Amino acid sequence: MSREEQYLQNAKAYFASQQFSSAGMYARKVIRRQPHNLDALLILAELAFKASDFKDAEYKFDAILTLDPNFERALRGKLHLLEVRQRYFEQVDMLNRLITLFPDELELQFKQGMAALQTGNMALAIDKLTLCTVSHYNHSAVKLNLGHIYKATGNTQLATDFYHQFIIENPDKMATGFWSLADLKNYTFSESDKSVVISALNSPSLSDASRALLLYTMNRIYEQSNQHQLAFEAMAHANKLLAPLKPFKKSSFINIVQSLRHTELTARKVVAEQIVPIFIVGMPRSGTTLVEQILACHSLIGATDELPYIERIALTLEQTGGYAKQLAHLSQEKINQYQQEYLQQSAQYFSTVPDYVIDKKPNNFLHIGLIKTLFPQAKIINVIRHTTDNALSVFKQYFSFGHDYSYSLENIKVYWENYLTLMEHWDSQFPQDIYHLSFEKLVIQPDDEIPKLLGYCGVDFETACLHFYQSTRPVLTPSASQVRQPMNTKAIGQYEKYQAFMGQDYVDFEQININVRHRLLGQ
Repeated sequence: MSREEQYLQNAKAYFASQQFSSAGMYARKVIRRQPHNLDALLILAELAFKASDFKDAEYKFDAILTLDPNFERALRGKLHLLEVRQRYFEQVDMLNRLITLFPDELELQFKQGMAALQTGNMALAIDKLTLCTVSHYNHSAVKLNLGHIYKATGNTQLATDFYHQFIIENPDKMATGFWSLADLKNYTFSESDKSVVISALNSPSLSDASRALLLYTMNRIYEQSNQHQLAFEAMAHANKLLAPLKPFKKSSFINIVQSLRHTELTARKVVAEQIVPIFIVGMPRSGTTLVEQILACHSLIGATDELPYIERIALTLEQTGGYAKQLAHLSQEKINQYQQEYLQQSAQYFSTVPDYVIDKKPNNFLHIGLIKTLFPQAKIINVIRHTTDNALSVFKQYFSFGHDYSYSLENIKVYWENYLTLMEHWDSQFPQDIYHLSFEKLVIQPDDEIPKLLGYCGVDFETACLHFYQSTRPVLTPSASQVRQPMNTKAIGQYEKYQAFMGQDYVDFEQININVRHRLLGQ
C-alpha cells in the first residue's frame, strides 16, 4: 500500500468515527501529493459542509464534478448543499443530472417536484408529483403539495380533492389537511367536516401544534355560520397554544428598528438604463398580493415570488458587524457585489428579464434603506390596510414560517407601531420616493387608483391591469383565491364582527389606525 493510500484509508476511518479534525489532516496530506484525488476531495468537501463553510464545500464539490461529472456522492452532496441554501433553481438542475443516472429513484422525482414548486414551475411540479402518485411513492407530502399547487394555479376543486385525500390517507396529520382547506379561503365546510374536526379536538393525545391548526379551522367554520364569538374564541385559543412554540423575539425586533431609524443614509443618484425593481412592502395580509397581481398584468412588468435575497444580504451585514452600522458605510465595491448577486438571483425567474421586476415581500419594509442603497431607481409600494382589519386577519392566519409576532394581539400592536415608526423614518430619508397605497381606496376606486399606481412605477396604463383576476399566473400566498375574483369590498370592515370581543385591543388598534392614516397617508 502506498503512502497516499494509507493516508486516505486513515482519513476515511477517522471520518467514519467522527474524528473530523484527524480526517481532515490526512485528507489534506493526500491532496498535497494527489491534487485530483476524488475521495480525499470528497472528505474535505463534506467536512467543510459540516463546519457550515458552504463556499469552500461548494468549491470542492464542483472540483470533483469537473473531474468526474457522474461522481454520485459529490452530486448528492452538492444537492444537499443547495437544499440547505434554498437555491431551488439549481436544485432542479442538479436533480436532472441525478435523475438521468437514477431514473427509478422516486425520491429524486419528489424532490424535483418540490423544488419546481418553489421556483413557480407548476407544470414541472405537477408532472413530478403526479408521477410519484401513480408510482405509489409513499410520502404523505405528495398529495398535500399537489393540493398547494392547484391552489396556487386557481383550481380550487382539484386542490380540495387532494386535501381530502391527504386527510383520509394521513389521519394523524389531518390538522394540516383541514387547515389547508380553511386556507383556501373559499372552501365551504360541511357538517361532516365540522364533526370530524370537533372529534379530533377532543383527543387528549393531540399535540398543541395540531390542536392550534384545528382551532384555526374552527374559526373559519364558525365564521361561515356567523358565530363570531365562537370564531374569536377559537382563533384566540389557537394563538395561545402557538405563542410559546413560536416565541416572538420582541427585544431584537425593536432593537433593529431603533438602530435603523437612527441611521442616516445619503440618497444615491439614479442610473438610467437599469432594470427597475418594484418592491411591494407592508404588513402581511394587507393587500400586497393583490397589488402584485395587478402590476404583473402589465406587459412591461414581471413577477417573481416572495424573494429572500434582500433579507439574506441584510443578514450578512448583521453577521459582519451589525446591520445598521454596515449599511451606513457600504463601500461601492460591496454595493456593486450585492447588486449583481440580487439581479442574477431574481433573473432566474425569467427567460427574458423584463424592464420592471416585482419583489413582493411584506417584511422588506425593514430593508428600504438597503434597497435604495443598492437600487436608487427602485420603486417602493407600501400597502396600508385598516389596522384593526389587518390585525385580525394576521391573528387568524397560521404562518408556516416567520411572523412569530402574529400569535398575540399585543405583539401585533408592537409590530404595527414599529412598522409605522420605521416607515416614517424611510419617508424622511427618501422623500417622495415611497408610494403609500391605501388598500381601501384601491378596492373602492380601482379605476382611479390603478392608473396612479402604474404612473408611480413609470409605466403607461394598460386595461389588463383592471382585469387582474383573469390572470393565470400561479399565486403562492394565502390570498391565491382572493386575487382571482373581481375587486370587491368584502375584506373592508371585517373587524366589526369581532369588535365586541376585543376589549381594549380594539381601542388600541383604532388609535394606531388614526396615527397611520395621519402620518403616512396624510388623512
